[in-house]
Amino acid sequence: MSKVLECSKVDPTSGCNYIVRGDTEEDILRNAAVHAKEHGIHEVTPELMERVKANIHEE
Repeated sequence: MSKVLECSKVDPTSGCNYIVRGDTEEDILRNAAVHAKEHGIHEVTPELMERVKANIHEE
């Protein structure tokens, strides 16, 4: 079963509807890091990583 992460769940104020998909949590984290650059995020803080991991779910 694949995993998903909705950008708007990580930061509801972003207005971003991008959905990250992957087979594993590692896939999601890698793809989310690429997408985060579109928001100008180049350094992932522990707080951001916590929010990201908390919002990954099965599709």
